[in-house]
This record gives sequence, structure tokens and C-alpha cells, in this order.
Amino acid sequence: MAKKSSERVPSESDQAVFERRLAEAVELHNEGLGGISDAVWKANRVFETLRKDFPDQPIADAFHGSIMSLIARDESNPMIRFQWAKRGLKLLDEAVASAPSDNRIRLLRGNIAYRLPEQFFHRTETVIEDYLFLIDGELRNPGSISKDTYEKLIFELGEAYHRIDRRPEAELCWSRLLKLTTDPKYLPLIEQKMSSANDD
Repeated sequence: MAKKSSERVPSESDQAVFERRLAEAVELHNEGLGGISDAVWKANRVFETLRKDFPDQPIADAFHGSIMSLIARDESNPMIRFQWAKRGLKLLDEAVASAPSDNRIRLLRGNIAYRLPEQFFHRTETVIEDYLFLIDGELRNPGSISKDTYEKLIFELGEAYHRIDRRPEAELCWSRLLKLTTDPKYLPLIEQKMSSANDD
């Protein structure tokens, strides 16, 4: 009979049990991120249980907050969508407060805040805070995040600055990315952004 994921292998420490169960839950999270709604709800239940069993693990809180944002993404009722998104943000904020130097938590919160409409949630400053933290960390400790992630962060940081009319900072980000990247997808995107910024 298959072993339940909550059962412990005799030689495993509590932290090892947590890491194993977290990895299984994150797989569901990533399936949900890819658009599989059943995985989102399953992940929600798995993270609820994981957080009850291991209450002092900010990374589990952060991933559960991310799952709540995915529930909001898939919800058609605007009020319910807003409530799930707010619950998810609250968990993510608490996770960052508990573990402010954790790259995974910062990346989760920054990515979610980036996708939220500014006029309803006013979280663009959160995007800027988290992305600057991650970019600064990569400059201090090269290899702390992947090259693809680093370039995506710089592009989206420019977008975040542009959203709140901080155009010089936005253009600085995009100019820096043009010098840095070899990814052809960014050139037309940045040209379009620069052009629209000058037209505004």
C-alpha cells in the first residue's frame, strides 16, 4: 500500500518531513499556476494541513497565500475574488515580515502583487520593494536567482515604475535590460514601452 505523504520515515527529522511535504505541495501549486484549477483547490487543502502541522514555517504561509491568489484568479464573482486576493496578500505580508531575507517568499509576493490591478489593490510599491530586494541580492551574490528570472524582474520593475508614473526609473530599468539581455523577446517589448511612455 502506498505510504501517505503525512507519514514519517523513521530516520527523518521534522524539518526533513516538512521539506518533503512542502515539495509535494509546491508541485500542486505549480500545476495550478499553469492553469489547472483542480490542482489549485487540492493545493489549498494540502497547504491548510501543512500549516497546521508546521505552524512556524513562513515559506508554507507564502505558498498558501499564492494559492489563494490563484483561487481569486479563477473566481468569477468580483467580491469573492477580491476577498481571496486580500487573504492571500495578508499571508504573504506575514511571511515576508517573518522571513524578510527569503528570496522565494519575496519572489512569490512580488509576482502576485505585480499581477494585481493597482486601482483596486495599490500594491505596486510592494512589487518595487520585493523586486529591488531580489535584484540587489543578485548583484551582491551572483547566481542567487536565475538569469531568466533576473531579466524578467528588471523588465517588470520597469513596468511597475511606469504604472505609478515614475518614468525615469522605468526607462532606466528598460535601458539596463537592453544592455544586459540576449533574449530577443525583450527588444520589441521595450521599444513598445519606451514609445508609449514618450507618447503619454
